[in-house]
Amino acid sequence: EFDQTEAYLKAAEDIAGKYVWGVYDILLLPPSFPYGGMENPCLTFVTPTLLAGDRSLTNVVAHEIAHSWTGNLVTCQTWEHFWLNEGFDVYLERKMLGRLTGDPIFDLHKDMGKVTLWKTVLQIGPQHNFTRLVPNLAGGIDPDDAFSSIPYEKGF
Repeated sequence: EFDQTEAYLKAAEDIAGKYVWGVYDILLLPPSFPYGGMENPCLTFVTPTLLAGDRSLTNVVAHEIAHSWTGNLVTCQTWEHFWLNEGFDVYLERKMLGRLTGDPIFDLHKDMGKVTLWKTVLQIGPQHNFTRLVPNLAGGIDPDDAFSSIPYEKGF
């Protein structure tokens, strides 16, 4: 299912520079793992739900690989700037996919992301704090409450 991992790493290095973490492994966790993927230096945790049988969800691995540069190598100072990690990761993920499969795939993912962004903004409310690129999390607001596709897509 993840046989494109080496190609993703090579594409990411071509775009962002040398992969500095040595090895890169993927660990499949039990179905109770609550995220699609979670990066760590040298290792990405993935959920079994990514095993679609047709490699249609491998972009999650590309995204987690992107965290090797923005997230693990360089990261945001506070959760208010979460978009710096995720927005740049989405960009690098899509550039990797485009490099490996062509510009139409980059454009497709970009356009799907734009639709997702607008749907999320409309669902939360265009003037809501959580639709800002940099939400105000002062006063004890839990960063998890602000979590959505917005930092991923608006940061892109």
